Amino acid sequence: MFCFQYPEIDMEQTGKRLKAECERQKYTVKDIQKYLKIGAYQSIYAWFEGKTLPTLDNMYALSVLLGKTVNELIVSTNEIYWQTYKFDEFNHFMIRRVRAYYCYLQKMVCLSFS
Repeated sequence: MFCFQYPEIDMEQTGKRLKAECERQKYTVKDIQKYLKIGAYQSIYAWFEGKTLPTLDNMYALSVLLGKTVNELIVSTNEIYWQTYKFDEFNHFMIRRVRAYYCYLQKMVCLSFS
């Protein structure tokens, strides 16, 4: 049976992506601090280093500033895994997944009636 990994945010890679996008658009930490009205710039360095993540409000504000969606700024732990599938392979994967779930549900129904 194929197991699907629950998606999680890769803090380190998300931090690297945030830093790279800010540098690409020539925003300094000071610019971001002023824009987000954050008291301590150390918070932003912690985001860039992957130690912490911005709050949802700050992540949304960053996405507006950078002209990206929040999803484009976040790196999932399984993002690379998903990118390896071609369209036909993905369809095959989804069929196997639905079949496995159907079998699981059948077993659960049988157990509940026994």
